[in-house]
Amino acid sequence: MRQVDAGATVLAARGLAGFSRSFPSRHQGGARRAPAFAFCCQGEPMTHIERLSAIAPAGLTDRGDGSGATLLPPSRAHLSAAGNTDLLEFIEFCQRATTSEAAFEVFRTAAERLGYDRIALVPVTPQARQTLGVATVAPAVIANVPEDWIKHYFANGYELCDPVLLRMPNAGDPLIWDDLPRELPLSPKQRRVMIESRDAGLLNGVSIPLHGPRGETYVVSLATAGAKPPVLDDLAKLQIIAVQFMLTYARLLRHGLGPPASVRLTDRERECLTWTARGKSAWSIGKILNVSEHTVNFHLKRAMAKLAAANRMQAVVAALRLGLILP
Repeated sequence: MRQVDAGATVLAARGLAGFSRSFPSRHQGGARRAPAFAFCCQGEPMTHIERLSAIAPAGLTDRGDGSGATLLPPSRAHLSAAGNTDLLEFIEFCQRATTSEAAFEVFRTAAERLGYDRIALVPVTPQARQTLGVATVAPAVIANVPEDWIKHYFANGYELCDPVLLRMPNAGDPLIWDDLPRELPLSPKQRRVMIESRDAGLLNGVSIPLHGPRGETYVVSLATAGAKPPVLDDLAKLQIIAVQFMLTYARLLRHGLGPPASVRLTDRERECLTWTARGKSAWSIGKILNVSEHTVNFHLKRAMAKLAAANRMQAVVAALRLGLILP
């Protein structure tokens, strides 16, 4: 299994010279110990997540400013002190990244300086998995997550009942794992997920839900290897950098995969789907559009095929998320 390995990666993005101020250093807070949720991966990780070479690739040795100075990866000694984080600077560095791997490394470094050294980005909904090219509920990228826990997680089918994953589509704020048992009734298996992940060395966990415009839901989950927790007051800062990271990561990944296939509906298909979304039957739609019921069914079937939908309701939902119809 390949993971993005702290200490063996570099920022493989052109234009990251001058990385003299960056992200806050780790600082400790109260003694909160959170059970850890499943950082998970099924089978081999995605092929687009590669271990970055510790040697700067060709083309990154010159700063590009005419000075002849060498462009080096950011040194941890140069990272800002706690509380001096410039979030605008973090956004700038994300925007300068030219690969999804480089964007993740910028985020990983920032998260580490906030105290979190275990990270997983998981696409939760089908739309998110399609965007990141993941076939199942598995992380697109992970850092410093115990491989034994990953195997155990999937061997026991924990991805089907993980209370954190189930909570994410309807969540807006960061979720502290330790708070979950007090907020929701958990089944025995769900409690076992939380306890066993903690025993696997995933401590002080927090999950940040991220939502896209087409029904995408991602979760960035972070934990620590050590028992001392990071300062919870930094959660707002962590959420901001997670949002910016996800925007950058998805954009770069889509660019690498090429433009998404567009769906084109005819005017009649759009009309039939719109009236279906408003609760009308094929017979009623035929009366409204002054066509036969058979014609309505014909256009709905064509729309379903274009949207890769198994039934009319799936076609309606897909068309709504793609902005092809209005309810």
